[in-house]
Amino acid sequence: MNEFELISRLTRSLPTNESVAVGAGDDCAVLECGAEDRQLLFKTDAVVEGIHFTPDTPPEKIGHKALARCLSDIAAMAGTPTAALVTIGLPKDFDPARIEKIYDGLNALARRYAVAIVGGESTTSPERIFISISLIGFVP
Repeated sequence: MNEFELISRLTRSLPTNESVAVGAGDDCAVLECGAEDRQLLFKTDAVVEGIHFTPDTPPEKIGHKALARCLSDIAAMAGTPTAALVTIGLPKDFDPARIEKIYDGLNALARRYAVAIVGGESTTSPERIFISISLIGFVP
């Protein structure tokens, strides 16, 4: 089973409500936010060491890529990004200086597009770093 078949299988019976204009399956979810002239875009994406980047990838590029993946989907929906949450999973032997450089790359791109990083989560990962970004934006 490929990724798209799995997504189709998992999303066909997801709960929804009246605020959902576009649900799972598009670049971003589109939600009604109570304003007649705009809608909320909601996106999440992840990068995983060994799949999306190698241990030798410059750390600033890892942070940049993690956010860029979400930004591109907001742009694909003609939206303006607004705020992000960052979840990072780290092995027990992580290098704090490397993680700070990952955040340097992420923060530089966030500043370029006026995206506020408003929080997130950190957790332990068995062997590899992973980063998940949740991003909101608005579309007219």
